[in-house]
Amino acid sequence: MEWVHIRAPARLHLGFIPPVEGESMGSAAVAISEPYLALRMREHRDIHVSGPYSHEFFTLAWDFMENHLQGKGLDIVVESAIRRHTGLGSGTRMAMAVGMGTSALYHMHMDPYEIADFFGRGRNSRAGLETLLHGGISVVHPDGNISNIHAPEDWVFVVAIPEIRHRFFGERERSIMGSVGNMRSERDMADEMVRALKNSDVERFGEIMTELDRVTGRIFGDFQRGENTFEIMERLRDFGLEAGAYGAGQSSWGPAVYFLTLRDEAGRLMERLREFMGADGRGSLFMSGIAGSGIEIDIHEENADIMQGIPGDNRIVYKS
Repeated sequence: MEWVHIRAPARLHLGFIPPVEGESMGSAAVAISEPYLALRMREHRDIHVSGPYSHEFFTLAWDFMENHLQGKGLDIVVESAIRRHTGLGSGTRMAMAVGMGTSALYHMHMDPYEIADFFGRGRNSRAGLETLLHGGISVVHPDGNISNIHAPEDWVFVVAIPEIRHRFFGERERSIMGSVGNMRSERDMADEMVRALKNSDVERFGEIMTELDRVTGRIFGDFQRGENTFEIMERLRDFGLEAGAYGAGQSSWGPAVYFLTLRDEAGRLMERLREFMGADGRGSLFMSGIAGSGIEIDIHEENADIMQGIPGDNRIVYKS
């Protein structure tokens, strides 16, 4: 039996880059090795989905098959998922995994950007899509040029996710993105980020990264009531900077707050942040390296019963 295996790293969105000249904003994002999305799929007469976020994967598979492979089906097993609506890019990873995995399984040879366009991914921020495809750090310049760069191996991110929820997704997010205007800049922040990356200058990159987060916060300030979606996120960001992080910011709408540091300094930073977050005992904290590659798709012949251990009530079946 032929199974397609898909694995995709999460991402942190570093912000939107104001143009010096041009019609649109640029953006920057980084692929992180943890957490990640992992799933398997095989051909099937119907559409079967098992594992976390089954309903959302089912909808994605249904839409894709109805438009591209009517009469065909999929058996999808989600083995590891990225928590939804936390600022880690889960929506794009889910959609692209379904589309690219199905394309590989049925030998469709679809271009990834065509798949992204079908699902409406990469429209708000191209950088998030680029990190999915290439890994590393992606900087989309306001003039449309794209820099995909592998960061030094000792650069890591500590990520704190307070136990809070927001509603900046779906139709609300689309409405906001359609109404926000550009904020002009007197200098090219994209080139500055790329230069710091190529020079492996963690201090300079962290400074620009933090500034970009504040600029992005001002762009969306009218919608999120300030530079951050919640006041606790602003206090968390500032505390992490005081505790020694080279740079910090809010990923997308949050609640994830990221901190750039070096691998041998990450432990001390995490201890300080854990103390800060421990005041109310809510939230999660983890350290992740920068993913060296993007989405990985492999095809294997397997006879093993990979459904073992998955509860029957977490399984969706559509009968054609």
